[in-house]
This record gives sequence, structure tokens and C-alpha cells, in this order.
Amino acid sequence: MTFDSPRWVPSLAAGIRLYFDDQHQRWVIKAPHQVVFLDPVSLDVLRACDGERSLARIALCMDATEHRPGRAWLEVVNDIVRHFEARGVLRCRMGDGDLPLVRRPLQSLAEAVLERRSSTK
Repeated sequence: MTFDSPRWVPSLAAGIRLYFDDQHQRWVIKAPHQVVFLDPVSLDVLRACDGERSLARIALCMDATEHRPGRAWLEVVNDIVRHFEARGVLRCRMGDGDLPLVRRPLQSLAEAVLERRSSTK
């Protein structure tokens, strides 16, 4: 099973709050040492990360939204989940009856960015 499996089931990590900030009129993720204002696509993906839906099911839900039907949603959802998992906002486990394993990110977000930069030279 690869780490990009559509069978991973994401959920908000302990201590993370997703809420609407009346002062800024925006949705916010509040985590230890960070506050993140969400764009509409990330908000919909994070709302769907309920600990029951797999990445594949979330991608199907996103295809039915008004954002952009027909987009390669599995790839988009996977990227958003990996990003927020690297920040400690999400935790993933294997779905579909497999043993619930917590997925640790392969590398930090900063390492991934640096790796991409060096590979494009």
C-alpha cells in the first residue's frame, strides 16, 4: 500500500479546531502555534475529513461541488490532506476494514519544498 492510497481516511487531529471567525468573516483552523485561514477548496476538503470518508470518497464529494466539476479531485484532495497532515492538523488511518494505522508524513513540508527546488535545477 502506498502512502498516496485513496483508502486513507483523514480526520482532524486532537486539539485542532475548525471554526468560522466572525471578526474576519472567514473559516479558520486553529492548531497549536498556528492559525490558518482557509480557501474554499481546502475548507470543503477539511470539512469532509470526518474520520469515516476515504480520500476517494472525499474526491467524489468534491466532484459534486460547485468548485470545478471534472477536475482531478483525487490528486487535489491528496495534496491538501498531505499538506495539512504535515502541519499536524490531520491524522490518517487505513480505511476499508484494514488495521487502523496512523500515517506519519514521509517528510516535513519544508523538506518537500526544498527537494522540489533542487530537483528543478
